[in-house]
Amino acid sequence: MSPGAALTKRIIDFVVASLALAVIWPFFVIIALLIKLDSKGPVFFRQERAGQDGSDFRIFKFRTMIVGAYRSGARLTVKRDPRITQVGQVLRWTKLDELPQILNVLLGDMALVGPRPEDPYFVNFYGEENLDVLSVKPGLIGPSQLEGRDEVEMYPDGVEDTEKYYIEHILPEKLERDLNYVRNATVWGDIKFLVSGAFGVLASQVKTSFVARSKGRLALLSMDLGLIVIAYIVANFIHFEWSLPPEAWDYIFQTAFWCVLLKPPVLIYFGLYQRSARWVGRRDLAAIVKAVGFSSAFVVAVTFLSGLQAHSRAVFVVDATMLIFLMAGFRFTLRHVLSGASRNIDRGPYTRVLVAGSGHGGETILRSLLEDPKSRFLPVGIIDHEPNRWGALIHGIRVMGGATDIAMAASTHGVEMVLVSLSDMDPSVVRDIAEACRKLDIEFRLIPTLSDVLSQEQTELIATTTLSHEGRI
Repeated sequence: MSPGAALTKRIIDFVVASLALAVIWPFFVIIALLIKLDSKGPVFFRQERAGQDGSDFRIFKFRTMIVGAYRSGARLTVKRDPRITQVGQVLRWTKLDELPQILNVLLGDMALVGPRPEDPYFVNFYGEENLDVLSVKPGLIGPSQLEGRDEVEMYPDGVEDTEKYYIEHILPEKLERDLNYVRNATVWGDIKFLVSGAFGVLASQVKTSFVARSKGRLALLSMDLGLIVIAYIVANFIHFEWSLPPEAWDYIFQTAFWCVLLKPPVLIYFGLYQRSARWVGRRDLAAIVKAVGFSSAFVVAVTFLSGLQAHSRAVFVVDATMLIFLMAGFRFTLRHVLSGASRNIDRGPYTRVLVAGSGHGGETILRSLLEDPKSRFLPVGIIDHEPNRWGALIHGIRVMGGATDIAMAASTHGVEMVLVSLSDMDPSVVRDIAEACRKLDIEFRLIPTLSDVLSQEQTELIATTTLSHEGRI
């Protein structure tokens, strides 16, 4: 590129970057706020990059990883990298994390169009013929940024040495694209890159590989979108005693739009779609309450600021309450359906067992046996030393009585084994159960708590106790 063309390019870069920054600075503020709320650390990530003629500069990017990420892992990120924050995941997907590079363009470290800025460490692996890539400024948009924007997806699952794979397989292709750009660069070619880059960013937001991996999560999100609309509209009907005035529909449609736009990102932020519906529990319910509460607060704030001050705040309270019940109810129903499907699998011959203990430990044992598709143990009853629990149902299994009722339960249901939850039973009760099993010639096993398993001394003690009672763990 001639000196005149280089000057023209610099003027275009400065003007376009200045105009872009004047337009998008509110997004900078919003993204910065989200990053600070999401995790501790600075808003911007600054790292050395190789600039024109090999001179290093510090790039601006929105921080997408935990502080100190590069001290706790490889230089390169991989699929499902645990160092990436929740907000950072969205920023990387949409490439919004690269917006601050406009500041590098204004400072003259980068151009709008050019080769992708590289870590100086990997420049050491450039061959002599590749050094021409450094003869121009790196760019915000370029061939590698467009054709290789999903670089993380290029790594095979389970690759151990990401840096070696990058150097041997990804870097050569990237250098070939960038060299081709450098050798054929023109001002008009850069303008075409800017236009195609804008369309490329929009088109690349839909990733077929992600959709294929996340069909279940996307289906759940779609269901929640429907529930968001239903809850809000029904809340209005309840507020107006099922007779909506015609003038209400105008602000209902406006507010429903804000509900659909603002609530899903908050639900995603609280991790509702990383949680398996098959194992939904009280922690998931707590997450739903928090997510719905915060998202409803956002909608209230936006409707107030957008001129809908007359909107009844009571509607939002009813809406949030109803949405919590609908979302939680759907998930627990889905869990019941999935659990029922696993119970109906033909597992072959069963060992019929009694579970001793109806507390947290016994409930965990029951749930594990009932929901594990590979389990060969069928719980037929529960025994417990607390009379006030007798007759209760836990996951559909009845508490049949205490240690003295083992004989009757065994003869009625053909019990072959008793599983004793040590976290639910006093030592004296455990001895009574062991003695009853020994008289009936029924095998029993002591199930320790997790804290006991993690403690070597406790584990050895439990093993000794078990063997002394002729049972096995």
